[in-house]
Amino acid sequence: MQICNLSHPSLQIADFSTLSDQSWCIYGGNDSGIDEFFAILAGEITPAAEILILPEAPGIISFKIQQDIYENELRIDDSDFLDHPDPGTPAIAFLPPGSAQSPLVAAMAMTASLNEGYRQLSSGQSRKLILLREILNGARHLIVQNPYDGLDQAGCLELDRALAALARHQVQVLVTVNNREDIPFWCSHLAILHQGRIVAQGGRETVMDRIATVRSAAKGAFQPVVDTFAATPALPGNEDEELVNLKDGYACYGQHLLFEHLNLRIDTGCHTLVTGPNGSGKSTLLQMITGDNPKCYANDLRIFGIRRGSGESIWELKRDMGIVSPDLHRNYRAPGTTRQVVLSGLFDSIGLYRRPTGIQERRAMQWLEWIGLAGRAGQPFRRLSFAEQRLVLIARALIKLPRLLILDEPTQGLDNHNRAGLLDFLEQIAANRISTVLYVSHRQDEYRPFFRRHIRLGAAGPPAPMS
Repeated sequence: MQICNLSHPSLQIADFSTLSDQSWCIYGGNDSGIDEFFAILAGEITPAAEILILPEAPGIISFKIQQDIYENELRIDDSDFLDHPDPGTPAIAFLPPGSAQSPLVAAMAMTASLNEGYRQLSSGQSRKLILLREILNGARHLIVQNPYDGLDQAGCLELDRALAALARHQVQVLVTVNNREDIPFWCSHLAILHQGRIVAQGGRETVMDRIATVRSAAKGAFQPVVDTFAATPALPGNEDEELVNLKDGYACYGQHLLFEHLNLRIDTGCHTLVTGPNGSGKSTLLQMITGDNPKCYANDLRIFGIRRGSGESIWELKRDMGIVSPDLHRNYRAPGTTRQVVLSGLFDSIGLYRRPTGIQERRAMQWLEWIGLAGRAGQPFRRLSFAEQRLVLIARALIKLPRLLILDEPTQGLDNHNRAGLLDFLEQIAANRISTVLYVSHRQDEYRPFFRRHIRLGAAGPPAPMS
């Protein structure tokens, strides 16, 4: 690979080259130009350049490819004609014949998932499936975007081992990451992108010393301040007001038991963190609370004091919820501008089908200013980068200041500064009793003292309070 004097509105690359025996990591924040650089490496953008020599037929693993597959699966969804949800194309159909017995499938802990439909896979599982597809089809070059997002610790280790083994066996691997903690141990070389330029490149250990300087100069886009909501009253009721109450709860996936005997009560101000490995039922639990999983009616579950299955309106309950999740991100396919997506949070709709008031319009623009995207207000939402889309969906959830803020891996795709900015803001939300936060995360560095309860799914023993 060789790039010389590349010019793009978001990038100016003077010189960048790799050798076949090198494994590279490109590190940069959300506003560094890293998404555009990945698009160039993947062949999605052809910029002006004096020299632009890219790998021939590389294996590309990205959020865009995952989304494209997911949308195709939705187009062939036959659920309306079946007496059960259509699981989608079996995962094994994406791999070459005979792949089920490959040691690499077992090494990535994907053997049991091959008979599941694509839409049943988690974001992390679908990423591993695409990676397997490219490797088993013989790709000699891999270009991977944020490979560890959405994976639990065990999943990260499995993927790390697999990529390290590939890098040792004549497969050139290049990954892009937004977080310093995600820079893999096995990469031999590292480049740092900052403000559209490569400010350092070379051997991993040498360049690592430059990251602290670059990080201190970077700024996150997410800059809201709770003081702005001074006129907004705190949530009604006292801390004993019940928001969620699940008694002896259980959930299963097919014949697989996800959890059982789960007791969860969330009162106003009881900010709750949910952790656990992939497949332990974290997202299922949140979907039961939001009413998006039918298991909510098979359990003794109350939301805002109302028993699920008692004739309640799901839309009335959702008016008091703000939701961000990988499922929402995948399913938000309605055409519309960035501003319209934020406004849709006021109406709990995917797409904007009502004429907003002037006050609502101004509130949406204020949120776009806070997340650093006011200049993209009129641009199509689907043309934003993955990280920008995630920030917009967070603003969509927060615009109505909901009583219960449900966040399932909300920082996926965000860099260190934007993750820290969001968590700082949630800490202010908690301190000012504006919303009660229910938060799912895999990342150890996202644990904050304002979480008063910690539910560990897939672990022995009862849920425990945060220490």
